[in-house]
Amino acid sequence: MPAEAWAATVQARKGPWPAALLVWGRLREIEVHHLDLAAGYRPTDWSETFAHRLLREVASHHANGPTPPSLVLRLDGSGHEVVIGDRVGAPTVAGPVSDLAAWLIGRADGALLSVTPDGPLPTPPEWI
Repeated sequence: MPAEAWAATVQARKGPWPAALLVWGRLREIEVHHLDLAAGYRPTDWSETFAHRLLREVASHHANGPTPPSLVLRLDGSGHEVVIGDRVGAPTVAGPVSDLAAWLIGRADGALLSVTPDGPLPTPPEWI
C-alpha cells in the first residue's frame, strides 16, 4: 500500500477506523483466538512485542471503562508497572507479560501470577 493509504478511513463493524489500525486488529484477533482453539498454543507463544502491546491496550480499555478496577500489574523481569484505576489499596498482580495479558483478557486462569497482598486473584472486567 502506498504510505498515504494507511491514513484512509475504512468502515469497520464498530464504525470508522484508520486503515493503519486494521493490521493490528487482525493480528490481535488471530493471536487471541488461536488460544481459544485449545490446540496447544499458549500465551507464552506470543512475541514479547505483541504481549506488551496487548497488555497496554487492554489496561487502557479497562481504565477508561465505566467502573475501572483498581489493579497494579507488575511485569516480571522489569521495574515496569501498569496501573489501572486507583493505585491506593489496589492489589499488585505480577507475572510474565504474556500471562498478565492473557489473564486480563479472560483467556488464562492466572496460575503463573502472584498477588500482593496475599489473596485470591481478582476477576478482571470483561474485555471486548
